[in-house]
Amino acid sequence: MLNNQLISRLNFMFTTFVVLILFSNLNAQDLHIQVLDKQQKPIQSAVLYIKHSSLDKPKQITDTKIVNQLDKEFIPYVTAIQKGDAIHFPNADNIRHQVYSFSQAKQFEIPLYKANTNNLSSTITFDQTGVVAAACNIHDWMITYIYVVATDKYSVSDQQGKAIISNLIPGQYEILIWHPKLNGSPESYQQSISIVDNVPATLTFEIDQKTVLQAWRAPRNSGSRNY
Repeated sequence: MLNNQLISRLNFMFTTFVVLILFSNLNAQDLHIQVLDKQQKPIQSAVLYIKHSSLDKPKQITDTKIVNQLDKEFIPYVTAIQKGDAIHFPNADNIRHQVYSFSQAKQFEIPLYKANTNNLSSTITFDQTGVVAAACNIHDWMITYIYVVATDKYSVSDQQGKAIISNLIPGQYEILIWHPKLNGSPESYQQSISIVDNVPATLTFEIDQKTVLQAWRAPRNSGSRNY
């Protein structure tokens, strides 16, 4: 008798929990964000994300994103991923590339490899949060940034400086921003927002950018040197 009562109570609690989760998802809102510089021009490739909280879901399945190598450039320039996810670095050029990083958040090296090579080492898992700058050891101007966050709620701004963080349930959130040229820490630009049912949620970030020196790029179609 007691066992039946216990089972009934557990079933009731589980059903209530599922209903609450479904109800919360129905009320989830999208947060629309605009990123501008001090001259009010849109900034592309800024990472927007919520501050790590107890609401973050631990990774169950590893997602893999692509950072391609095309015309001796990494594409995209900035990629955001959640801790525990992976990046695959295919080579779409007809020359060899060697990808590496000395960043504190992730150090790795992918030895020289050609296009269409079944190179298992070209997929890297990122298990620490932070900034990872990856480069090509052959072409000094090639650089890409992987920004690893603890949360699954993040986005990267487009050419219009716009980003959307989707499916935020009602509540209070702290929003952070990162960019390779950000002058200051993500926390120095932190903003708070309350997500409310049926109320459009918007934020604008205006950031100061620092100068970042870049290596000289060899001319495209550099002839028979295959460089």
